[in-house]
Amino acid sequence: MNKDELSREIARLRAEIERHNLLYYSFANPEISDYDYDQMAKRLQDLEAKLPEGKTVASPLNAIGNDLAQGAKTIPHKVRMTSLDNAYSLEELNSFIAKTQIELAQKTIWCAELKIDGFGINLFYDKGNLQYATTRGNGVEGEDVTANFSVLAEIPHSIAYLLPIEIRGEIYIPLKDFLAMNEMRREQEQKPFANPRNAAAGSIKLKNPEEVKSRNLKAIFYALGYYESPLESGGKLVTGQFEVLDFLHQLGFPTSKHLLCNSFAEVEGFCNQMETMRYQLPFDIDGIVVKLNELELQKRLGYTGKSPKWAIAYKFKPEMKDTVLEEVSFQVGRTGAVTPVANLKPVLISGSTVSRATLHNADEIIRLGLHLGDTVRIVKSGEIIPKIMEVDLSKRPPAAKPVKFISSCPVCANPLERDEDGSINYCPNASCPAQVQRRIEHFASREAMDISGLGISLIARLLSEDMITGIPDIYQLDYERIANLDRLGSRSAENLKQAIEQSKTKNFDKVLFALGIRHIGAITARSLASYFGTIDDIAKAEMEDLQNVPDVGGIIAQSLHSFFINPSNLALIAALKAAGLCFAYRNDLSSNVLEGKTFLITGTLPGYGRKEIEALITSHGGKILGSVSKQLQYLVTGENAGSKLDKANKLGTVKIINEAELLTMINA
Repeated sequence: MNKDELSREIARLRAEIERHNLLYYSFANPEISDYDYDQMAKRLQDLEAKLPEGKTVASPLNAIGNDLAQGAKTIPHKVRMTSLDNAYSLEELNSFIAKTQIELAQKTIWCAELKIDGFGINLFYDKGNLQYATTRGNGVEGEDVTANFSVLAEIPHSIAYLLPIEIRGEIYIPLKDFLAMNEMRREQEQKPFANPRNAAAGSIKLKNPEEVKSRNLKAIFYALGYYESPLESGGKLVTGQFEVLDFLHQLGFPTSKHLLCNSFAEVEGFCNQMETMRYQLPFDIDGIVVKLNELELQKRLGYTGKSPKWAIAYKFKPEMKDTVLEEVSFQVGRTGAVTPVANLKPVLISGSTVSRATLHNADEIIRLGLHLGDTVRIVKSGEIIPKIMEVDLSKRPPAAKPVKFISSCPVCANPLERDEDGSINYCPNASCPAQVQRRIEHFASREAMDISGLGISLIARLLSEDMITGIPDIYQLDYERIANLDRLGSRSAENLKQAIEQSKTKNFDKVLFALGIRHIGAITARSLASYFGTIDDIAKAEMEDLQNVPDVGGIIAQSLHSFFINPSNLALIAALKAAGLCFAYRNDLSSNVLEGKTFLITGTLPGYGRKEIEALITSHGGKILGSVSKQLQYLVTGENAGSKLDKANKLGTVKIINEAELLTMINA
């Protein structure tokens, strides 16, 4: 790749990873497996290393996943919650352990634990009583789900430990309950959950605690966040992770199977044993977490931007099965991209029956050398559409016909074109019925305008009945006519009307994302909306102005420029303005408790990085200043505070606070 090609591929991967982050964390509705996501992230990491200027703090690789719902009540964690780096082979795991021993210049002991494929939670106790429960959130603050935890029988509401302490774990749904829940949802014509993790994520945030109780949520605990040193259990100091697990068990918290390992051979043995036994467990595990046992050594190693340097997740290899390729169909997306899909002889894998697999693009068909009737090896993680890994050429039928990528759109018959980097075939006809439907589906989706009830089947029906021809028609629907449609009725029509009216209150960043501009993910849409303020200011911005926005490079700027010079797109915006949608950004804050207050950070804080604590302050209405001045009200100090602290003391008007005092201000 030349420099321009690298830039384009980096922009494409960033947007794609950002989209998958949103689907996974915010909506518990992933489209790809963890393995495919990690491979995509690894490719982006490799490309960013080749193009140093492409590796910026805006990269999604530097961000911690965010499961916060917009407008939800949040509570800051006293110590941030981080992500784990992954190893997909025992060789990688061995290298990690060896590297750690070299860095510490001593032999190490490791604690190996089951990696529950659940949903991260944080519990805070003080004076022995549960004060609140939060989700992992964005790592800095979590969504308040205390009311739902009150109905979970296995969670201790009081513990025999009086000092303040954060206790962390995973919420999960037992496999038998998950299968029963999905069977019931199918009977009620509801969309089944993709996998147990997604079911748990959706359940813990339900508004009705009684419904939460019916989901039979369980939890396993494995870590501490904030606690006051030294930590004691049974009159003895807690100095290692193995003892932390014992401490949690003694307090009444469920823990998983774990092993103290004195060598890599012992770690390897535990990993192999549990990979063999994984399908015999009552819950989903997707690997083993390996942690340096001694807490003091953990502290010495510290963290990268998003992960501890003293722990790693060894991810099990996805299950593979052989089956037969029966045919290949082609789907048209909202941007016109044409994606091939393999239709397979049904096969049972990872507890569910699979009959389709993604083929991504024409290059993938060529790479695999696919022929109809081929025996193919598929890989699958959870209940995500699987992927074909390879073809067993020894089983190819005589006279098997090679699979060829189509040359014209399967819906409108328009000749296909290749995109600028040559990896995607697309239909250039913006009026193609398939594109129209996909654009409306995207616009109405949860992560965009969140129009409940306007799903795939109803959109297809409204299009076929000529009740809509494009996005603006959503706001001109004839609800009486909808009520008379078969299997709908007046209640469904009224619910749809309310959801559509509610969508008019969505903030500008949601509307911008809903427009479906190429390369514009949800986070980039928010950056653009908050930077420019209005759609008109974005539309008239020069390329240079657009690239001043965090996350926006040349590829995204060009995509925006192309969108806003297209007359049909301008007509769409005008129609949506007339319908009453929001095209001016409102600064939605977690709270306004810091409104009117100014802050500056100096030194190394114990729980958060500089950018994280600044984001936390601004999300609660505070303002960050660039230097010590008469306008500064609060200086938040950590270790090695330096000259800013001296200047603040000389001024005499600045209040000096630490991280804990800041968090107390926010919690108040």
